[in-house]
Amino acid sequence: MFSQLISAQIPVALRPGLQLANSWQYSQFRKKLFNAPQQQQDWLLRRVRSCRDTEFGRKHGFAEIRTLADFRRQVPVSEYDYFAPYIDAVAAGRTEALIPSHEKLQRFTITTGSSGTPKLNPVTNVWLKELKQAWGIWGMKYFADHPSHIGDKVLQMAGIWEMGKTSGGYSISMVSALLARVQSPLLRPFYAVPSDLNDIKDPEARYYTALRLTITERIGWILLMNPGTLIRLAEIGDQYKEDLIRDLRDGSLSERFDIPRPLRALLTRRTERPNVIGAQQLEAIINRTGRLLPRDYWNEPVISCWLGGTAGYQSRYLHEYFGGSPLRDMGLVSSEGRHTIPIEDTEPRGVPSLISGFYEYMPVAEFGKANPEVVEGHELTEGEDYYLLMTTSAGYFRFSIGDIVRCRGFVGKAPLLEFIQKGTRVGDLEGEKLTEHQVIEAAHDTAADLGIELGLITAVARRLEHQHPRYDFLVEVDSLPNADLAQRFLQLLDEKLEAKNFLWRARRREGVLANPNLIRLPSGRWEQYIAEEVDRRGTGDYQYKHPGLVLDASWVDQFTPVDIIPLKSN
Repeated sequence: MFSQLISAQIPVALRPGLQLANSWQYSQFRKKLFNAPQQQQDWLLRRVRSCRDTEFGRKHGFAEIRTLADFRRQVPVSEYDYFAPYIDAVAAGRTEALIPSHEKLQRFTITTGSSGTPKLNPVTNVWLKELKQAWGIWGMKYFADHPSHIGDKVLQMAGIWEMGKTSGGYSISMVSALLARVQSPLLRPFYAVPSDLNDIKDPEARYYTALRLTITERIGWILLMNPGTLIRLAEIGDQYKEDLIRDLRDGSLSERFDIPRPLRALLTRRTERPNVIGAQQLEAIINRTGRLLPRDYWNEPVISCWLGGTAGYQSRYLHEYFGGSPLRDMGLVSSEGRHTIPIEDTEPRGVPSLISGFYEYMPVAEFGKANPEVVEGHELTEGEDYYLLMTTSAGYFRFSIGDIVRCRGFVGKAPLLEFIQKGTRVGDLEGEKLTEHQVIEAAHDTAADLGIELGLITAVARRLEHQHPRYDFLVEVDSLPNADLAQRFLQLLDEKLEAKNFLWRARRREGVLANPNLIRLPSGRWEQYIAEEVDRRGTGDYQYKHPGLVLDASWVDQFTPVDIIPLKSN
């Protein structure tokens, strides 16, 4: 994934040479972007030929496919359920259902279950090679753009490695854990925390332990997909600052946290040596600022996380915790692969991963049609939204994972894509067509206008007996600590939604949508909910995506509110 880190062993004076080498390697990929249509079709037809003797290939006439038009006639646009029987057969040991005989099935990854039940995804030697190549291109540009940090430590925490086995005996992992395990042994000294850290189930204990190991290290790179996780990491350090100082001074790892004994023993070699100077430096920060935040103990590491989509909105608060750290979007990444490669800081957009899949795009208006119009990347219209369709070496062909992307321009003939939201999260109680993206964007714009930091928020579409339908907005009381501020937030949020969605404005003014409510939850309730969800799904918390919009009215019943604040009519 980041083979260029090997060169961190060379002197600082030689690092410009590394930057040049990385830039050259990226430039080779960039050339492909100017010939993207041909690159994509060549990849597709090679894959079709390779899979013609699989059960899927035979059923869909792969032997007769010679062109993209042939492919589209033979293979329908499909969701996961269409592939599930083939994947189940592979999981049971009948790999020829999807996997060519000359390729090897290695294991499975599993989705994080952000919408529905977690699903299995085959990992073959070819798919894994392409995945690593795509991550490598992203890493080349990421490191080449920030040469001053080359040689610094990387803080990266991954998901769960062993999540069980399929009926055919194949292991199941989260994709982030898979990537961490397939790294070159030469890179391991540059990672600030061991992969065993992910065995700590309690997130608070895991984040504390990560900080205990890294707070006095020279951290130059942070890779965590969810910006909310980064904020929580920073908050844990401030909350337990006295424990961190004591552990540094004494050469210990606090017993107040639930850390498995074998892992404690493993970490002893890194924690048993007292670091009095480090403890004094942290105390000096607290004496000067009153807090203990990464902006003061780390030197503005380059942060990679989600910047776009509903999960990315919390990235706007990162500078309050991490200072002037550059931000690079992680890109559209899923258990099925890396689909976009961001190539610049700050902007939540990237080019398609031409080397690891074939991508098509279905206009949002075409969703649900029997024969939807589908276009290639160079045919997109800037500013328009599309469902992303993927064909990959894992066995998917024209697979719609439900992700909506927006075209933000072009590099050569390749589109710049920004992830917007999951397509299934659209409220339609009375024809208002309220999207999850509109909810989150309006809520954070409202918070910015009021000068407050907004934590997680969820809108719930509610159709109640003998009442006009309405939306309830759930936030923790910490974000809006008094009723007057909460009322102003709700009023302004309603106005923002009117400005962003003319159908919302019409339905609200017609009175068919009742005034929304603001439900304030106790402090810490979202963290409890996340822990419950992670436990229910059996997946890690790093890639957890909080729902910005829920369409099940009964979802709110699991929460006991502090209070419910209705919007006052003007």
